[in-house]
Amino acid sequence: MVESSFFNHLMPKETVWYSNGGKSDFYVLNNKVVIIDSGICRTNSKNLIDINYSLLTDKQNSYMKEFSEVYRFLKEDEESARDFLFSDKNKHSENPEIKNERQKTAASREDFAESSPLEFYFEEEFSKVYGESSLSFLNKEYSITDENGDTFFLDYLVHTDDGDIAVEENGINYHHPQIIGTEKYRKQLAKQNECTKWGIKLYRFSTEDCKFEEKIQDDIKRFFGSDTKKFNQSGIIASRAIKLYEHQKLTLEDIQKSRKNGVSTFLVVLPTAAGKSKIIEEDLKHFSKQTKDFKALILAPNKDIIEDWKKRISKNLPALTQKIDIKTYSFLARNYRKFSANEYSYIVADEAHHAVAPTYKRVIQYFLPDFLIGLTATDQRPDKKKLESIFGAYKTQLSLSEAMRRGIVAQANVYRIETNVDLSKIRFNGKDYVNADLEKSIRVTSRNKLIAEILKKYFSSGKFQNEQGLIFCVNTNHSKEMAKILNSYGISAASYTSRDLDAEKTMKDFSDEKIRFLCTCNMISEGWDYPSLKIIVMARPTLSKVMYLQQIGRGLRKTSTKENVFIIDVVDEYGAMVQPCTMHSIFANPYYVPFGLITKNDYKQGEMLTVDGLSERIERIVKVDIDDFSEKYKDFLSIEQLAREFFVSTGTITFWIKAKKIIPDAVFPFGTKKIFMFSPQNMENIRKKLNIPEHNEKTLHKDFFDFLDQRDYTLSYKMPFLLSLLKNANSIGEAKIDYVLKDYIQFYKDRLNLNLPVDKKSCPYTSEFLKNEKLCKENMITNPFEKFERKRFMFISKDLGIIAINSALWDSFSKNDILKIKTQLLEDLRNYYKNLGNIIEENQLVNFAKGYIYATKVVQKEPELLVADSTNLNSGEN
Repeated sequence: MVESSFFNHLMPKETVWYSNGGKSDFYVLNNKVVIIDSGICRTNSKNLIDINYSLLTDKQNSYMKEFSEVYRFLKEDEESARDFLFSDKNKHSENPEIKNERQKTAASREDFAESSPLEFYFEEEFSKVYGESSLSFLNKEYSITDENGDTFFLDYLVHTDDGDIAVEENGINYHHPQIIGTEKYRKQLAKQNECTKWGIKLYRFSTEDCKFEEKIQDDIKRFFGSDTKKFNQSGIIASRAIKLYEHQKLTLEDIQKSRKNGVSTFLVVLPTAAGKSKIIEEDLKHFSKQTKDFKALILAPNKDIIEDWKKRISKNLPALTQKIDIKTYSFLARNYRKFSANEYSYIVADEAHHAVAPTYKRVIQYFLPDFLIGLTATDQRPDKKKLESIFGAYKTQLSLSEAMRRGIVAQANVYRIETNVDLSKIRFNGKDYVNADLEKSIRVTSRNKLIAEILKKYFSSGKFQNEQGLIFCVNTNHSKEMAKILNSYGISAASYTSRDLDAEKTMKDFSDEKIRFLCTCNMISEGWDYPSLKIIVMARPTLSKVMYLQQIGRGLRKTSTKENVFIIDVVDEYGAMVQPCTMHSIFANPYYVPFGLITKNDYKQGEMLTVDGLSERIERIVKVDIDDFSEKYKDFLSIEQLAREFFVSTGTITFWIKAKKIIPDAVFPFGTKKIFMFSPQNMENIRKKLNIPEHNEKTLHKDFFDFLDQRDYTLSYKMPFLLSLLKNANSIGEAKIDYVLKDYIQFYKDRLNLNLPVDKKSCPYTSEFLKNEKLCKENMITNPFEKFERKRFMFISKDLGIIAINSALWDSFSKNDILKIKTQLLEDLRNYYKNLGNIIEENQLVNFAKGYIYATKVVQKEPELLVADSTNLNSGEN
């Protein structure tokens, strides 16, 4: 660290102090924010963790929202921070070099999709904000690679028209600086700063954030946007014809002949100096003459190889220098989305083994050239087969049905197993069936045996007897039972769930074809790739179209030896209840032919149906119900979503329903409760009927002060409550309910002690009442807190014991705003009691004002933080 730090000459916009003596300084430099942490990892002699971790995440998120770039460093790394920000180290050249090849390819949720509890919370809240189908926009375990070649994984990333937005779910044990220590915290910051360099806005949510339902929903909407119109779909994986050249002579004639036969991708494994580059030069010259609007891309891992290609092209293909881009993998990994997927007609991936890294794999699979060729000199990698798989795949934005019709993904032959299991009483939680109810009904031996009998009948002899498959079950117990029954029928199977201690061995046995069927829940519903998978059994009914498509997607990979996949829907009795997803509802095909193609709805009775070379006459065509829940109600709004649209509380919406001011379009029983849903048209009708103006984040500040200016005080509650809340709020606008309550009660106790009437006669605050904290808390939350909650000015988490001012509102407050609020409330208190004839004791008002207005530092009563922020309004008293 330099003796005179650059940051010592700047005034921080804000400083947050922590009870361990540490602090965070927030500096604003143009449109960049630099956060410098001092002593943040320090613990006391008893190693107590006393920093509120949500303070770190929420405060940073607010700056991330407001500014284009946010960087964070430790105080001891200030010199590096200055170099990072102001030297060429942070100005990525067009072709940054990969310094080494330490690509982290360890298994992640790209291989195992089971969400952690924190991720489950986030996905739950994300879907409540944008609807269940919005989960398809979340790219899980998104990888980025730094200039050293190290790969980091982000929990979630959403591509939007305005840029990439990422989320990290931060459990305290693995992210809190006082727990993980300096070195691990430094690595955490390096990952975060790398995101900023990539142009990714990274938001962090702590355990407490995820459990604070109302607040996190508002934060998600604030950070990601009001709707999903600007979100970009991640696309589906499709296959392209690939030819592997390994230890054999590659000729120009080979390439051109294979291309004419429909091969669009080559992977060439030949030693150095085998003449690969010369052949590419010749093919580029030939291909450019035959291709209209020719444009090529050459990818390489480092500057030396880049320069070599530039010299070659300049010397041997001078006429094409303006039509051939030569870039590093690293540059394209950061910038590929700035290009059209069809930008290049010809792509060369030199040193192609680098594409095994998840970050670079994304680049290869994004572009859709007419011809792609990968070159590598090494055949020592154990994952050469994986490399072949990467080059043989790409992403398409076509719908699944269109991709299937065009033969881009495997065709689906569908069979329906109809059971007499009654699921009409299964509860519905607004998104899907309640798992506990499903378990009771689905775990029926006769139902499991029916599935085993069908598999035995059609897939245990002849050409299908060795085909492998997945069976998606309700839960771990169901998976184990299903595997046991299949084995009893002579069909090798194993349970594969997160609770299975030998899960890794089970997967290896499956890959080695020692096991035919894996019985699983959600563990491999996303990201897992096993191209030869032939059979999928949907033994768990779901209303979630996203989940259903993820699960059947495991089998849709088309290969040179696999043109189709068998999807078996298990269809139970649902009565008048909402129908679950099936292949026929997903593809909107109302006509069922056993093992018929799902994309074909014009079969004729008596015609021949051919599947994998076997033919059978169609004896029956059955019309089936395709009106599933996900399609019928895909645009409907829940109570939570309607409340956010109107900027009112969910309690207000519930009250309107009970009072019959609004009528839901759909009502579903859920135990003793009901779930209500509203159509978009009904939402607009309600807005007009109740004269609800447009409210959003931009109007929130004005809405709040308009509300205060009404001075609507039936009783005095709002004034001491809001003053107590502001007194105890930390720098992110959160306060412990018990601390707010203590000051709130004290105000009324002081009046009683001064022999002054506590309020109007209708106020229940007697001396005995104020001794009962539980009763006082219930009363305070009902009134006045609820008055503010209805307007979405603040939220409460009873589980966490926290009241939080809406983040957008809190961030909009200036120093003068806080002063204005407190001054008005104190003046209103004086006038309120004056009008009652109970002039407030001036000493009480002065004492009450201390710590509300005149303090230079608001010292939190909780052992969590000491804040010097926008509440510092004067400088005369400590």
